Amino acid sequence: MATRHTFAALSLFLAIFIHNSYAAYNSTALAVAPPGLPFTNDLAYLFFKHGAAIGAESLNGTLRAYDDTKCLRDIDRISNALGEYYEWAIEFPDTWGRLPVGLMWGHALSFGAYEECIAASWEFSTDDTLRGQYCLARVPIKKYMDAIIPRESTVQARISYKYTKPETFELGICIPSSCSAELGNTILTGVMNRYYDTNISTTMVSERYCKYEETVKLRAIDIFAIVFFSFIVCCLLASSVYDYIKTKNKEPKKPLFVAFSVLTNAPKIFTVKKTNNPNVISCLNGLRCFSMMWVVFGHGYMTFYELPHINRDKFYTWVETPYSMLVQNATLCVDTFFFMSGLLMLWGAFREMERTKGKLNIGMMYFHRYIRLTPVVAVVILYIMSLYKYSGHGPMWMKIGTQDERCSDTWWATLLYVQNYVFPKKICISQSWYLAVDTQLYVLSPLFLIPLWKWGKKALAPIILIGVLCMGCTFATFMKWKFTLFRVDDDHVDDRQRLTYYPTHTRVPTWLIGVIFGYFLYTKNRGRQIPLAKIWVISGWVVAFGVMLADLWGPYWRILPENPSAPIIEGAFYEPLSRASWAVAIGWIVWACYNGHGGIINDFLSWGFFTGFSRLTYCMYVIHRIVQLVNGGRIQTDTHFGDYEMVLRWWHDFGVALTLSIFATLSFESPILGIEKAIFGRGESKPAPKKIEPTSAPAEVAVAVEPTIGETAKNEVTKA
Repeated sequence: MATRHTFAALSLFLAIFIHNSYAAYNSTALAVAPPGLPFTNDLAYLFFKHGAAIGAESLNGTLRAYDDTKCLRDIDRISNALGEYYEWAIEFPDTWGRLPVGLMWGHALSFGAYEECIAASWEFSTDDTLRGQYCLARVPIKKYMDAIIPRESTVQARISYKYTKPETFELGICIPSSCSAELGNTILTGVMNRYYDTNISTTMVSERYCKYEETVKLRAIDIFAIVFFSFIVCCLLASSVYDYIKTKNKEPKKPLFVAFSVLTNAPKIFTVKKTNNPNVISCLNGLRCFSMMWVVFGHGYMTFYELPHINRDKFYTWVETPYSMLVQNATLCVDTFFFMSGLLMLWGAFREMERTKGKLNIGMMYFHRYIRLTPVVAVVILYIMSLYKYSGHGPMWMKIGTQDERCSDTWWATLLYVQNYVFPKKICISQSWYLAVDTQLYVLSPLFLIPLWKWGKKALAPIILIGVLCMGCTFATFMKWKFTLFRVDDDHVDDRQRLTYYPTHTRVPTWLIGVIFGYFLYTKNRGRQIPLAKIWVISGWVVAFGVMLADLWGPYWRILPENPSAPIIEGAFYEPLSRASWAVAIGWIVWACYNGHGGIINDFLSWGFFTGFSRLTYCMYVIHRIVQLVNGGRIQTDTHFGDYEMVLRWWHDFGVALTLSIFATLSFESPILGIEKAIFGRGESKPAPKKIEPTSAPAEVAVAVEPTIGETAKNEVTKA
C-alpha cells in the first residue's frame, strides 16, 4: 500500500514537468503545441492556455485595472500564436525550466533559458510590443519528496542529519512583461491546482524574482559614481602627462601634481629595491601573499557552494575528505594576518617613539591609519551602492547579487569600522569585519605600546593575562552556546560567527602574540642576528610545522562518520588554542627567517615577486569578494561541484581580483599616500643600526627588500 501511494505521489510530481500524454490534459495542452515535438513543456503551454481561457471575473477582483487587463490580453495573444506555431510565441514556453537531472542529489532547480526569455518580443504596432519577463518561481514539492522511501545505507555522513529534502523547486518561467508577479502567481497556481490536483496556497511568483528588459534609469548615486570614477581616470591621465613632461624636460615636480601619476606610482609597486635594511622583515611578504591567496580560496568555496550544482548533495561527503580541511580551517589564515598586524604595529610605533624620544602622537597615528584604510573601502561601498546592480543579471543574480541591499543601511558602520558589533549579520562588504577588528585593536594599541616602552618586560605579564582572559571568553562562549568542533557541523553558524568569529575580544590573543614577538624582535634582535645551534633550529622548525599541521588537520578524524562526535568541551578548547598556537608557529617562522635560520624557506618567502604582490594585497582583500559574487551571480546554467572545478574558478577569480587591485592601488591607495606625504611631510626615520651577522652565521648576508611604497594598511610598518 505504501509503495502504491509513493508511486502515485511521484507520478503526480513528475507529471508537472515531464512531457507526457495523460488524457486529463492532453486535449488542452498539446492542442496548442507544435506537432512532432516530444519534449514540449506541457506546464508552460497549460499556463498560456489557462490564462487565455479564464475571464476577468474568475480572478475574484484581483485584477489591477489596466495593467492586469493588458497582461491577460498578451497571454491570449501568445496562446493564439502558439496555435498557429509562430516562432516568437513558441519562445515563451520554450524558455521555461524542466525537471532537471539530479533531483535526488539535491538539484532542485531548473533555470530555463533566461536570456531567450528576456529577448522574446513581438511588435504589434509602434506603441504595442509584447516582451518577455523572466520569473524564478518557487514550486512547493515537500509532499512529493516526503513520499519517497529513502534507500537503506550502512554508511552515513557525519553531517547527514543536516540534510533535508528540498521543499521547493525553483522553476524558471517566462511570462509577458505586462504581467505583475501577483497575477502570474494567480494563473500558475490555478494551473497547478486545476490540472495536477494540488492545493497550493503559498506564493510561487514574487516581484523580487522577476526581471524584464527595460530602459536603464540612472539614479543620482549612479550618476555621481560615473562622474567620480571618470574624474579619477582624468586625474590619472593628467598627472601622468604632467609627470612625463617634467621628467622629459628634467624639471622639478610638485608632489601633489604627481600623486596620481602612474609613471611614479607603478614603479613603487613593481620595482624591487634590494638593500640590507634591518627595519624590513622581508619574509612577511611571502606570508602575506600566501595568506591572501588562502583567503580568496576559502571565500571562493563559500560562493561555489551557492551555485546551481547538479550534484549538490556531494557536499555532504566532500566535507569528510582531508582536502576539505583546507577550506574548513581556512580561517587560520586570518590569524596570520592578525599576528603580522600586531608585530608590525609595534615595530612601526617603536620606531616612531625612538625618533621622538618616547613620545607617541596618538591623534596623528589614528588619522594616518584611517586615511590609509578608508579610501579603498569607501570606493568599493560606492560601487556596491551604485553600479554593482548593473554588473550582472540572471537567475543566480536574483539569489546572490544582493550586496547593494546589505549596504543600504549599514554603509556608515563599515566606514566607522564598527560593523562587527553593530551589524554582525548584515555586514556591507562581508569580509570587512577583519578591517573593523584590526582597526579597533589599533585604537587600543597605545594601552600596550606605552607600558611596553616604559617598563619593558614588566608589562608583559598583564598583557599575557589579557590574552589568556580573552581565550577564556571564547572557551566560555563555546560552552554556553554548545558550539561544535566544526562549523559545518554546527546548528548555530550565524550565532557562532557573531559571538566567536567577528568580535574583537576573540582576536586579541593572536594579535597580542604578534605584539610580543614584535617587542622581542625590535628590542633584542633589531640590527643583529641571534645564533642558534643547528639542533635547536631543526627542532624549532619541526615543532612549528607539527603545530600547524595539528591545527589544520588534527580535528579531521572527528568528522569521519565511523568515529564518535567530539564533545562540546573539545571544540571549546580547540577554537582559542588553535588560533594562538598557529600564531606562535608563524612567530617562529618570522623569528627564524629574520635571524638567518630560515634557509630555503626564507629565500622563498623573501622572493622579490612577493614584495610587489604584497603591496596589492590590501586592495585585493577589499575587492576579491565582490569579484566572486559578480562571477557567481552571472551564471545561468547548471554547474558541477568538484575540487577541480573550484580550482579553475579560483584562478579566474584571483586573476580578475589581482587586475582590479592593481587599478585600485594606482587610483586610490597610492595617490592618498602621496597626498598625505605632500601635506604632512612624513619623512624617513633615522637609519637603524646595520644588521650584524653572528660569528657562526655564513658570511653571505641575505638581502632584505625595502618597500618603496607604504605597506598595505592591513599590516603595515609605519614609517616615521
